[in-house]
Amino acid sequence: MIGAPDSRTPVPPERTTDMTTDTAAPPLPRYRHEDPGTPLRDVLRVIRRSWLIIVAAVVAGLLAGWLLTVFLPERYETETKVLVDPVVAVEATDSLSQASALVADRVETFAALAQTPAVLDPAIDAIDADVSSTELVDNVSAEVIPRTSIINITVEAGTPTNAAELANAIAASLITQIEGDGAAATPVSLTGTVVEAPEIPDELASPLLLLNLLAGLAVGLLVAFLVIVFRQALSAGTRGR
Repeated sequence: MIGAPDSRTPVPPERTTDMTTDTAAPPLPRYRHEDPGTPLRDVLRVIRRSWLIIVAAVVAGLLAGWLLTVFLPERYETETKVLVDPVVAVEATDSLSQASALVADRVETFAALAQTPAVLDPAIDAIDADVSSTELVDNVSAEVIPRTSIINITVEAGTPTNAAELANAIAASLITQIEGDGAAATPVSLTGTVVEAPEIPDELASPLLLLNLLAGLAVGLLVAFLVIVFRQALSAGTRGR
């Protein structure tokens, strides 16, 4: 016979479902903060490792600038100014207007004429210079000063005296061309006047030691930079294999 259950037998506790939910927020991700000084330290480390390249490139650049200064021929520069003026033969309003228009129309032409054999050859003959007009043209420039009828002529030569003599001769030759060109214009003609005579220069125009040294320094630093970049790229490629 099956007996009645013993009341003394312990009854297991009922399982209760935990309905509570975990409301705690998930942990925030941890970000690694990069040290902003790291790139600078890398650059300084590369510079320390490559100091010999930098020094050698800078010294070579400075030496090249000095040698350039020593071996380039000396050049001296001077300037003279020629004023183009109208000459009115008949005092009349229409003649004055024509004179102003004539000057404005011709002054640019005369500035260009100053760099042609028509002006340079007579100037060379006048001072018996040992140079041809085709060679001299590279050392002569002429331009009109804005809003004026003044032509500024710049001349370079191997000595201060030659520079001043050539500038004087070119100005005189140009004035001859100006006055000859305007002679046929009636009742208005043109004349030229030297308003600033050339001075004998006492300083070199080129070569300039400081300028050449700075250029050599810049080139040396650029070469050093390129060599270092190439070495770093080559080193990174080797490590990546």
